Amino acid sequence: MPQDSNRELILSYYKALEAGDGDALFALYDRAVVQTEWPNPLKPRGDRRGLEKLRADFERAKGVLRSQTYDIKTLLCTDDYAAVEATWEGVVAIPLGKLVPGDVMTAHIATFFTFRDGRIVNQRNYDCFEPFR
Repeated sequence: MPQDSNRELILSYYKALEAGDGDALFALYDRAVVQTEWPNPLKPRGDRRGLEKLRADFERAKGVLRSQTYDIKTLLCTDDYAAVEATWEGVVAIPLGKLVPGDVMTAHIATFFTFRDGRIVNQRNYDCFEPFR
């Protein structure tokens, strides 16, 4: 049943992000993936990434965060689509603007995924950050 396998794919996606496991994460993406991150305090102009830029940004983020967690509030799946509402918390590893190592950033996130052949081919992130201290 595709909806069940898409649900498992999304849960694996968040587990890989939390673990910092790039191999597991990038196995879930289609080679032609396009990820759009709409403007937010960390990306004021937003961003649009293909697979290679996603990899590079993932590796860079490993040095910025000590850890990150996702609390999934809602996960809706169809045969080729998923919508996720989650709360993200990231513990900062380096000074970042007003933040110092150990500070926690929090964002309320809506992410929409499109699947092709059992992989993520399109992803759109709407990240609403709580004010930084």
